[in-house]
Amino acid sequence: MLKLLTILRKNLLIKSVIVLVIFAFNGCKKGCTDPLALNYDPNAKKEDQSCEYESFNKQGLLDNLANSFILPSVEAYKTNVENLNTASTTFTSSPTTSNLSALRTSWENALLTWQDIAFLDFGPATYIVLKSQTNTYPADTAGIISNINSGSWLLTIASNNDKKGFQALDYLLFMPGKTDQEIVDYFTNTTNASTYLNDVTQDLVVNATYIHNQWNSTYKDDFINNNETNAQGSSVSDVVNALNLHYEYYLRRGKLGLPLGVFNGFSQQPMPELVECYYYGQSLPFAIRAVESLQKFMNGCNYLIPEENNLGLDDYMDFTNAQQGNSLLSEVIDNQFAEIVAALNGLNDPLSNEVVVNNAQGHETYDKLQQLVPLIKVDMTSALGVQITYQDNDGD
Repeated sequence: MLKLLTILRKNLLIKSVIVLVIFAFNGCKKGCTDPLALNYDPNAKKEDQSCEYESFNKQGLLDNLANSFILPSVEAYKTNVENLNTASTTFTSSPTTSNLSALRTSWENALLTWQDIAFLDFGPATYIVLKSQTNTYPADTAGIISNINSGSWLLTIASNNDKKGFQALDYLLFMPGKTDQEIVDYFTNTTNASTYLNDVTQDLVVNATYIHNQWNSTYKDDFINNNETNAQGSSVSDVVNALNLHYEYYLRRGKLGLPLGVFNGFSQQPMPELVECYYYGQSLPFAIRAVESLQKFMNGCNYLIPEENNLGLDDYMDFTNAQQGNSLLSEVIDNQFAEIVAALNGLNDPLSNEVVVNNAQGHETYDKLQQLVPLIKVDMTSALGVQITYQDNDGD
């Protein structure tokens, strides 16, 4: 009997040791503990950095952005500035009020299309500082007249950036204090003015042609294939930084914040002369177009067929399961774009007058614009693993 009890105790001890070993083994088992990983191990208790994840199709994203939006938008812009140059030549050859009206229409169409590509400020655009050469405002009107009076100018030098481009044309085509006939008479009687007008429009064509040719040669493939990481210098980083800088500095600040006086020190006094297209008196259509174009680009929309929505930054955010509150970050961003457009549509032109007489509503609209900044500059960049590489001094 004693022998039997001894045997039973030994068996019980052995089983207890085995259970303890198994428990200890399972309790310390290492593996992938992330349920979102492809190789998730539900039995793993310790992370061993072995998790593997499905990779987002960044090459497909960049291919869609390049072929569905960038190339056709650059093509449209080039065509419109060529039409502008032709209209300028026609007007200076035959200065009439009807040709002036046609020239103004061509100018407006080209400037609207500029809003579609202004945020593509990387690659070829940075090589020639395209943005500064194209749409710097306010224009140096005294410098423009000085150039015309001297009969000598070199538009390719940086000091003439605010004396050329779309805003120089804004001044020349809508000269303050002059009737349409008086503007026609000015160009009829001032040969240098006609030459200057044609040179400014030709300068736009030269730069648009350069961008067009670069994208349609080697740069497009370089852009699509530069997708291994999202580090500085990668295409994803270039795109995200360019659109953030454009939105924050040139759109939010430039098109509304500065004229409102948001950045005017302690006084906060409006600076109406800083609006885009001050002399034309219509600024809002260009601001709205700029917002809508950026929204379409981020959503991967086809430039020519906007309802055709393919891979965009919104899909990339969804892939990372980026959230804002209880909603997808991409949806929050898209809704904010819609609120901004609605707020801009609630303002009236001339914006130079609106920022003075309706300053409170202008600030409400600016707040809508401001609310998008952290969503795309902080939340989106964090979700995509992109570092902001530019600096601004707005204090926001």
